[in-house]
Amino acid sequence: MTGLPVLRHLDYGRSASVHDVGAAGLQAILDGSDVDGWRPVLAAVALDPWGPVATRVEQVLDHLETYGTAALVRGWLRRCRAGSQGSACTLAELRREAGLSQRELAVRLGSSQAQVARIESAAAPSLRSLRRYLEGLSMGPTALVVASGTGGRIVRLPTAPPEKA
Repeated sequence: MTGLPVLRHLDYGRSASVHDVGAAGLQAILDGSDVDGWRPVLAAVALDPWGPVATRVEQVLDHLETYGTAALVRGWLRRCRAGSQGSACTLAELRREAGLSQRELAVRLGSSQAQVARIESAAAPSLRSLRRYLEGLSMGPTALVVASGTGGRIVRLPTAPPEKA
């Protein structure tokens, strides 16, 4: 994806894509360009709303000086993520991608295979159960996607308190 705006204080080359631009470059593009300059960034976010560009954009938005721009881009990111099913998967798919059986994960959790099966098939597992399950996969939840009839939102989760030794 080319067509990045030319910014005198950043030299990322003519053939660079938005994936090559770091956080400072993304901030300069979002803060110092118009909508045409944003297009490559917004297109990359739309293609992969949970990918590395979207993650960097999300981090940049917390420090963006142009608050109107931040609100617009944050809304775009939220809409892209709420509508994204491409990277959505089930807990069982995550476990299988990690190369684990239910029994192997249960051993890691100090639980039973039946309990792992219950968590995977639950319509609404508790956040505590999800955290434990994901920790067994060396992962952790950072956000929830919530949906309503009027759209979706991303809710950041607080980090879990450290385990006591």
